Amino acid sequence: MDTTDPNIIFDDKGKCDYCTNYENNIFPAWSKGSSSGCFLSEMANKIKTDAKNSDFDCIIGLSGGLDSSYAAYIAKEKMGLRPLLFHVDAGWNTDQAVGNIEKLIEGLGLDLYTEVVNWEEMKDLQLSFLKSGIPDQDLVQDASFFSALYKFARQHRIKHVITGSNYSTECCREPEEWG
Repeated sequence: MDTTDPNIIFDDKGKCDYCTNYENNIFPAWSKGSSSGCFLSEMANKIKTDAKNSDFDCIIGLSGGLDSSYAAYIAKEKMGLRPLLFHVDAGWNTDQAVGNIEKLIEGLGLDLYTEVVNWEEMKDLQLSFLKSGIPDQDLVQDASFFSALYKFARQHRIKHVITGSNYSTECCREPEEWG
């Protein structure tokens, strides 16, 4: 880390507060070793039991990126689940994301449901957020994605929701000055 963040704090050994936060709060929460495999097995059994009379064991929010694609792979191939993939098209899909989703569906033999968000509403909300100066510009999309995912799961009585995220990049605060 460098001094492009005017609020960064370094301790007497030259370590910044971002590194300290990572070492104290993020790294210890990562599951490591054989215990994580046992946890996945136990979780898979619970999910399968809860969904024994359903078409799907769970629903997975899928963006087409690495994290959610990997979550889908783990759910199907390692946990033996029958997931329904759920994608929200908020108007920003890239060709690569769409291609990744298609490959994942074909490669894992899974079903996909896509919820299409009203582009004009999304554009208006995003423009309002941009003009407001709110640092986290992803809030509009994230709220749309997760509310649609959980609403669909509730309406279709799918009890378990799986999402993919990256602890190392999404759990570290960015300097507010970076916008």
